[in-house]
Amino acid sequence: MTADEFTKDVFPLIEELRHLRKENPKDFVISDLVDEEGNQYVNLVQEGGGVLGIALVGFTYVLEEMGIRFISMGGTSAGSINTLMLADLGRPDEAKSLRILNHIANKDFKDFVDGGSDANSLVKAILNGNIFTRVIAVIRNVAEFKRLKGFNPGSHFLDWLKSVTNFKTWEDLETNMNNFGLRMYRQDDYGNRLERIETKTIKPKLAIVAADISTQSKVDFPGKGHLYYAEPKKASPADAVRASMSIPLFFEPFKIDLSWSETCEEDCRRAWAKDANFTGRLPKEAVLVDGGMMSNFPIDLFHEEGRIPDRPTIGIKLGVDRGHAKDTSSLMSYLYSMVDGVRNLRDHEFISNNPQYRETVSYVNVDGFDWLDFNLPDDQKKALFMVGAKTACEFLRNFKWPRYQAKLKRELLQKVKPLMWELSNVNRIEQVLENLGIRNDDDCLYKVKFLRSLDYQVKVLWIDDAFTYVLLMAILDQLNIDTLTCKGSTEALDILKENNFVNQKKEDRIHLVISDLTRKEGDKEEEHKVRGLDFAQMVNLNTEIDDVDFLIYVHTPESLREKYGKDLPSNVVNSPNRNTMRHSDFVREVVDALYNRLNQDSSYG
Repeated sequence: MTADEFTKDVFPLIEELRHLRKENPKDFVISDLVDEEGNQYVNLVQEGGGVLGIALVGFTYVLEEMGIRFISMGGTSAGSINTLMLADLGRPDEAKSLRILNHIANKDFKDFVDGGSDANSLVKAILNGNIFTRVIAVIRNVAEFKRLKGFNPGSHFLDWLKSVTNFKTWEDLETNMNNFGLRMYRQDDYGNRLERIETKTIKPKLAIVAADISTQSKVDFPGKGHLYYAEPKKASPADAVRASMSIPLFFEPFKIDLSWSETCEEDCRRAWAKDANFTGRLPKEAVLVDGGMMSNFPIDLFHEEGRIPDRPTIGIKLGVDRGHAKDTSSLMSYLYSMVDGVRNLRDHEFISNNPQYRETVSYVNVDGFDWLDFNLPDDQKKALFMVGAKTACEFLRNFKWPRYQAKLKRELLQKVKPLMWELSNVNRIEQVLENLGIRNDDDCLYKVKFLRSLDYQVKVLWIDDAFTYVLLMAILDQLNIDTLTCKGSTEALDILKENNFVNQKKEDRIHLVISDLTRKEGDKEEEHKVRGLDFAQMVNLNTEIDDVDFLIYVHTPESLREKYGKDLPSNVVNSPNRNTMRHSDFVREVVDALYNRLNQDSSYG
């Protein structure tokens, strides 16, 4: 069977997506990172699931055909196999899923059951036998289990993986993952390039997850490789995958000799205590099994608390979400459901505590397929590939990166507000202003009360190429001001055209633009020293946009005029003797500008 036999039925799905992207390109912006050819970059986490991993390849194939590439990647068991191959079989800017498919299209998965006829009989009994044949098959394999702790040595899989991958050490693989062949840029929510990004600042990560049952530790390689190897960068990535896919009882556990640690015992024990929370004496060898025993879907690998990411972490789960109860009618289904619940508990709890990942995680419906069926016929392999591809198409239709980032900003804002000044139970606006350093200012108080009395939130647009203003957004939110954000002038212009056409209702329009002065935009690497003022002047002269004021923050009018070298655009409202670096001056400037604009625009709406 060839790779074309897998992909030919997927072609119409991809063509339809490309047509939709051509009609509405904004709907297919899914990351801030893009290269010079238009490829967008995301993180990827893949769940374990035995032979069901073919569906993972179908998912990533569609994403790559739609110009999506992967930077940081992680996975468990079957997910770790696809993860390593995506990292290994080409540069980050290259599509690799088809190369993976070429390796597995004609691979006979029965070869991986390398424990002889007894092990093959056991697999057949588990899949199709009754309780009697299953018991007989287990008895026939007891000797191997007692001696090796697994029915299959897993040697064939390891040899095969090493033969199809290019980089034999973590050091070489890391070099490849950082070998971006194309120039990288940051883009806005409309797909416009903003600035060049140095690839050395991206720092891709790889995480192959296994379970160390000798120290009861969740292990991700190469991150914790220093705990297991004297020269961790010289260790084999394929060994880590072999450890990650060591299904208990089915495959022998993967063992790592730790005798080298005896020469530096104190340093090693400190490292284990710090990085694995293990304080006991180290065993002579570590025994590793399938990472799914502790974290089958390690979606938390690249999570950074309190930060708005520049790219999403996309997750692929093999199985529907917990929308229906598990079958526990038979002994096998009872045992399987019990183990499945325990191994997924940690990952379910993480998503429950971080619900934003519900938008980036896709569930591939693999009902009707058995994860242990190494005798999977060709038509079932193609069906698995197709169901993964269809799930990817559904994800691309539904996921909206700008909406997702906006949601993260709102959630972060809600966390910041009570943390910064504990105003959640404060009703007196005077106390709010006092916390900002505004005291005995009746004029400001009157204007603030006016803004808070409106039955809608006044909209302002904040332009900044870095998300550094959460606290100030929290201040504005307390004053009944809704802050929209964007990263550059091109995106801001599109937003203003959508919201500020003539006769737009005042509750829908943007009344004030808060802008930085200096920012990088376009292909040039140097900063635009007065970009904020140039943009204000451009908007001032644009007949498609109704009048809107500009406040350039962290500056006084005097410093702005000195940097600009001429009179400021007439729509810049910075007041003399006020420096918006101070929170009190910033609030006064915003309040004055909005109050004046709303009264001036009283004819609208």
